Amino acid sequence: MPSTPITTNPTWPAAHRLADFLRIGAFALAVLLVELLLARGAAGPQLSRFVLLFVGVIAVALVLRFPIATALVFLALSDFIFYPTYFAVAVGPLDLRPHEAALGVLLLIAIVKPQKRTWGGTAGVALAIFLALVAASGALAITSNAAPVTDVFNWARPLGLLAFFYVIVRLFPSPEQRRVLLTGTAVLAAVTGVVALAVSLGAGFGEALQESGGNAVRAQEGMGSIQRVRLAGLSAGYALFWYTVVRLVAARGERRLVWAALLAGISLDIVVSFNRNMWLGLAIGMVLIAIVGGVRVRRRLLTAIATVMAGIALFVAFGSSTTSSSKIAPVIHRGATIFNPNEVSEEGSFNARAQETEIAWRTARRNLLLGVGVGVPFGVIDTEQIGPHSFEQIPQLFLHNQYLYLLLIGGVPGLLAFLVFLGAPLAQALRRVPRDPAIAACGVAVAMIMISSVVAIYFTVEDMTAMLGLLTGVLVADAEGRAAANEDSGLVA
Repeated sequence: MPSTPITTNPTWPAAHRLADFLRIGAFALAVLLVELLLARGAAGPQLSRFVLLFVGVIAVALVLRFPIATALVFLALSDFIFYPTYFAVAVGPLDLRPHEAALGVLLLIAIVKPQKRTWGGTAGVALAIFLALVAASGALAITSNAAPVTDVFNWARPLGLLAFFYVIVRLFPSPEQRRVLLTGTAVLAAVTGVVALAVSLGAGFGEALQESGGNAVRAQEGMGSIQRVRLAGLSAGYALFWYTVVRLVAARGERRLVWAALLAGISLDIVVSFNRNMWLGLAIGMVLIAIVGGVRVRRRLLTAIATVMAGIALFVAFGSSTTSSSKIAPVIHRGATIFNPNEVSEEGSFNARAQETEIAWRTARRNLLLGVGVGVPFGVIDTEQIGPHSFEQIPQLFLHNQYLYLLLIGGVPGLLAFLVFLGAPLAQALRRVPRDPAIAACGVAVAMIMISSVVAIYFTVEDMTAMLGLLTGVLVADAEGRAAANEDSGLVA
């Protein structure tokens, strides 16, 4: 009986080549250089940053072939060093964003020249329904003057990146193609981690990154000389952390060193983010991957955990008086609050989120059919300082509890459609036979994001919606590929 193809694990000869890493590494470096040049103002004022960026990314895409290279460009523009809005160019009341242009080209090719004629089955239908409901509720909000067109459009557009799902299932039916996309994204996430660590320790280019993300770099009380850094690529690192772990477990020879370096970069990014939601999500993910990842992954994972714990014990015993201890102490203190609910409940952010949830729930209960629409005020007011002694009250248009937010913008039907969009690929990953640890890791990532989204904005921001499109697309494409292989081999009637 022919073996079932494994989606993300390369064959033995491919597993011992560094060609993919070299190409992807060159791609990541090229895009990073383009972004840094633009960020530092290397282009003259007579040349638009938007035009120069497109010239740069198109040149990079041609080197790595089209369309998979354009998919990597899209991921680099949405989940790398700079936030995707940094390269936007204002056109009247709206703005043009290069990552959306790259996605638009990919969607056009997926429609007119697909490599596989599929829309992703149940997940694809659910996503289409969800996007249609969001568009309908937004249109009603505009016609009823509940919100201006620009607010509705700008708050809805991050959800459009979920359409990357259709690009994956229609343009990349080959397991090798999807493996390159996942590996390339892991490279981007690891490079982001190195940059984030440098900025956290006081590197001089933090100001440019601050401009790109609004609040990407922030000093927090009690952190000493280390800063909290959250770049766009943090989403990619969170999404592919366990995928990188299982690829490291499966790697041999020099490839193991490469995957270890990628995992180190991703881990650094998550550490200096000081994001307790992600730390807790990784802990939950560790339990899930131990259950569904297979015996080999479980054995290596337990060994790694024992090694890390031993290292921490040695550091506490012998390194507490060193200079490095002052750097890591804020991280330990932040992590310790996870196990102290009383301390968390006393923080201002906790109380603010509890209050906004209560107000939003009252609004949602009155609009269960289609919600109030995206970009529409729902009763929560923010106070912002606009001068030394002046403040302005503005309506808050986002919500940390993303399930309640989906209920607000799409009603009960929209929330259910979105849950099916995520739940169907997750179920396919968990039911997969034979078990593929890499696919299981992608499923665990979807589960982690779903859990974290109870208190964190992960369903409706551009960097994370791109990751959700990638993960769900890979899971569904894998399931459809296995079904087709079974039919060809006569295993399915």
